[in-house]
This record gives sequence, C-alpha cells and structure tokens, in this order.
Amino acid sequence: MKKILSVFFAVLMLAGVLAVFAGCGEGGGGKEEESTLRAEGYYPAITLTLSNLTYAQYVPTFQAMGWTMNENPAYDLIKKELGIKFRLDVDVEDIGLYLDKLAAGIAAGKLADIACHGDAPYAFPNLKECEKNGLLADLTAYYDGTDAVQFSDEVKEHFAKAGEDIFYPGTFNGKIKTIVWVSDSASSTYGFLYYRKDWLDEAGLSVPATLDELTEVMRAFKNSGDGRYGLVIGSGFMENGSNHCGVWDMFRAYPFEWLENDKGELYFGATDLAPMKAALQTFQNWYAEGLINSSEENDIDVIGGLHYYSGEFWNGKAGVFSGNTSMGFIQNTIKKNPDAEIVTTPIFAVDGGTVGIAADNNAHYFYSVSANCAYPEAAVKLYNFYFDIHDDEDYASYFAAPVYQDEKGEYTEGWAPMQFYPVRTSFFTDVEAAKAEIEDYRTGNVTHFTKSQLEAYQKYVDAKEDPSYKTYWLVEQYKEGGVLDQYYDLIETAEFVRTKFNALNTPAMDKYYKNNTPNLVVAAVEIIKGHETVDYWDTAVQNWFDMGGKEITEEVNAWWNGINGR
Repeated sequence: MKKILSVFFAVLMLAGVLAVFAGCGEGGGGKEEESTLRAEGYYPAITLTLSNLTYAQYVPTFQAMGWTMNENPAYDLIKKELGIKFRLDVDVEDIGLYLDKLAAGIAAGKLADIACHGDAPYAFPNLKECEKNGLLADLTAYYDGTDAVQFSDEVKEHFAKAGEDIFYPGTFNGKIKTIVWVSDSASSTYGFLYYRKDWLDEAGLSVPATLDELTEVMRAFKNSGDGRYGLVIGSGFMENGSNHCGVWDMFRAYPFEWLENDKGELYFGATDLAPMKAALQTFQNWYAEGLINSSEENDIDVIGGLHYYSGEFWNGKAGVFSGNTSMGFIQNTIKKNPDAEIVTTPIFAVDGGTVGIAADNNAHYFYSVSANCAYPEAAVKLYNFYFDIHDDEDYASYFAAPVYQDEKGEYTEGWAPMQFYPVRTSFFTDVEAAKAEIEDYRTGNVTHFTKSQLEAYQKYVDAKEDPSYKTYWLVEQYKEGGVLDQYYDLIETAEFVRTKFNALNTPAMDKYYKNNTPNLVVAAVEIIKGHETVDYWDTAVQNWFDMGGKEITEEVNAWWNGINGR
C-alpha cells in the first residue's frame, strides 16, 4: 500500500491540471444551534460557491461517467458527509481565462470565499494583491492549535515533511493566510531520459551511462538517416516545468534556481559559471553536429511548448527525450509507430557522482479563504476530509479514473473531480486490486460501481495483461524494473535540488525580471547555435547583474537572512 500511495502522490503532482475552489456564499450565518455541528465538521444548509477549472480534454471523461463539473459523486459525497453544497462561480476550461477572471475580481476587491490561486510562482502576485486589498482571512489559528477546528494530524504531517518554506508566499506580518496543497515534488522532476529502444537495437548500442556514450547514441541515430537526430529540447529548456531539459542537471547546472553557497548566501543558478559553461559547451557541440533539434520546423528558439517538441519524438525524428515519470506522449509514439519500443532511464551525473535533480517545491497550489467568508473553517474540513477518505476502499468509486476512448480511438486515463484537486485513483496502480473490485461487484459484495466504472476497471485489467493494447503507461511502466521501479530507486539515491527562494517577488524582481532573465535564454541559444563562444556566458551573466540582477540578489539575501534570523 505504501508503494501504491507513493505512485498516487507522484501522479497527482505531474499532470498539471488545476482545480480551483471558491467559498461560502450562503448558509447558516452562525446560528447558535449550529455551533456543535460546525465543530464536528458538518455544515447544514451551507453552499460553497465553486470556482472550477478543468482542461477540455478531460470533459469526455466526466460525460462518459454521467458526471459534470457541477454534479458528480465526489460532490454528492461531500454534501452527504459534511452538509456542504457547491455552486459554480467560474466555470471555464482554460487556465489563462481562469487566472484572468481571478485577477480581475481581486483588482475589483472581490474574492471567492475559497479560491485557488494556482501554482508557484504564478500564484504569488495574486496573493500579494489580495493582501493589499484586505481580501485574505487569517488562517493561523487553524495551524497553531488556537481554534477548535484544526488541520488533521495526517495533513500536518504532510506540511511538516514539505518544510516551513511552503508557507512563505502566503504569510503576511507573521499571519498564515493560505492553505497549501502539498505533494511529492520529486515526481515532477525531469530526471529521466527516453530512448527509442528499437533504434538502439538497430545500432547495436545499449542505454548510455556516460556522456560519451550518450553522444555516441545520438550520433548513431543521426547517421541512420531518415532525418533522425538525437535529443529534442524545448524553448523553455532552461526553466523548471514542462519544457525543462534534464541535461542541465547532469552537470549540476540549475539556471533558474536560487541556491545556497558555502557562505550561506543565495545566488541565481545561471550565475554559477563553471557548470553552466560546461553544459553549454556540450549543447553547442551537439548542435554543431546536428545531434539536437536539427529539424528546421523545430529549432530550439522557434518551437512552442511541450506539445510541439514531444511531437518530434513520436513523429520519429528525435530518438532521445528528457522528461518525467509520467509523460503521456509515449502512447502517441507507439500509436504512430506500432513497432516502436521505448526505454526509460534516470539521468546520470557527468562526473560519475550522485546526480542532483532540479525539483519543484513541495507546495504546488495555493488556496485562500476570503476575509468575508462566514465559515473559513469549512476549507480546513474539506482538506481534512480528502485525506480521510482518499485511500478508503469504501469510496473507490469517487476516485475512479476511467480509461476512455477518445475521438481518435486512443485510450486515455481520465480524471475524477474532488474538492481540492482532480485526483487519479491509487487503485489503478494495482491491477490485482482492480480485479478484486470487479469480482466483488459481480458477486454483489459492493454496489457502488456504475456500469461505465466497471467497464473502466475491466479495460484497465485487459490493458495490463495484453501488451497488444499498446497503451504504454498502462502496461510498460508497471513491469519489474520499469519506470516506477526506477523512480523508487531514484528517490532513494538522488539529491533533489529545490530553489531556496520560495516567496513573493521582491520589488527588484518585479522591476527587472521580465527583461533581464529572458536575455539569459537568448544568450544560451546564441552559444548553443555557435553564434557566440561559450565564454560569452561571462558577458551575459555580467549584463544580468548590471540590468538589475545585483539588486535582485541583494533583496533575495535580505529575505533569506530574515528567514534565518540573521
């Protein structure tokens, strides 16, 4: 079960899908007879307005299950167990539109009672604006034991494991004004390399374990013809996130992280010259030989996001891809190339030592409660409730992640809505558990499945046992020695490097970041494409300091000294 839950939290974090909630619009208003029920966590006649975000591709999942984002078993369960009803406040399927609507409301002095401000660091400006406008409720009492309602011990344990820095962005004048979604950030790292194993076999080569071997593999792919090349990287290849290239980590270069030196001072990773220049020299050598992004339509400075450059892999152009443990483009690769075989392995340190992998912070999503909310503790109860039931077999149907067939005939794992997040079931990491559920349903021992849910479980079992199903992430990753086994080994042995600065932008960041930091990316591309020598990086870094980087670094360290009581 421990392994199942580890997988659950790993998958939960990667996906990148936001669900956002907003607060207490109607209800009892503090009637005396409700006080005991409120302390017990039941809220009769309370309606929470829900500001909800989902991606369009998941809508067919809800429809296939007979659910909508307004009406679904998860919300029915919350109404039954907590007495809370939901009313949608914002119902959009586009993240940009949602954040625009949220920001517009904040600027007008309006904030839903419970609202998700998104991922770090994108949530930080909104939180700062909310505090400026007096919109945030003080939630400190729910953390420190001074209110009758508290976060549960299980939730507090997750907070403790993540570290106190998860609360920095939402703490104002010593008061905690956010609820943080905590997850295992190691799963979102780009610490894996994907190879076309069938191409390796053609070349008579094995999965590389050194930089020279990796270069040899990429060279073999290019020399095989058919317009192939080695590694594909994206336009955001220096940043953590969906475009990040794990090759930086192999050199212990972390361009956009704030790290601590031997003197206890923070510095911007791009200014660490030796590892940055070593990585850039390697990229430049590869590019000069046509081993990375040799496609005219997919060069490193013209492509878009993940969708575009992952397409180079499944279109059969690139043979090496840097990604995380749950990259869904694999099934597209196999769909388009029926004979393709994929092998996945963690990245390695070029010096042969312990690999250091850039990882997101454990706090991924930030929620607020409006200062005008009559029942702020309801948000705490919702969070506790999620942890109470997420692995309870009695509630399996509320977390069913159906495998549905889209309009292209491809099978995809779906998502189910929950109060704080769209969640994927931990059940689907264990085929034996899925079989047991099906058998219990057929023998009448459980009755909570709908027909579509039962079919989803059966499809899952079939996919796991029939390799011809060819849905990689339902088959290959669970094999002995597969991606998940590698992941467990990796988190035991690797060093995960997280930025030390996890707070609201400093004034200098707001003033300079949008202009000076992109210049570093431009300089890196110029070097990689051979328009400048690697020593040009010294000039680029000095320009960064001169264009506000020095002031930014001073402010970051002033904040850091304050955090550490210096």
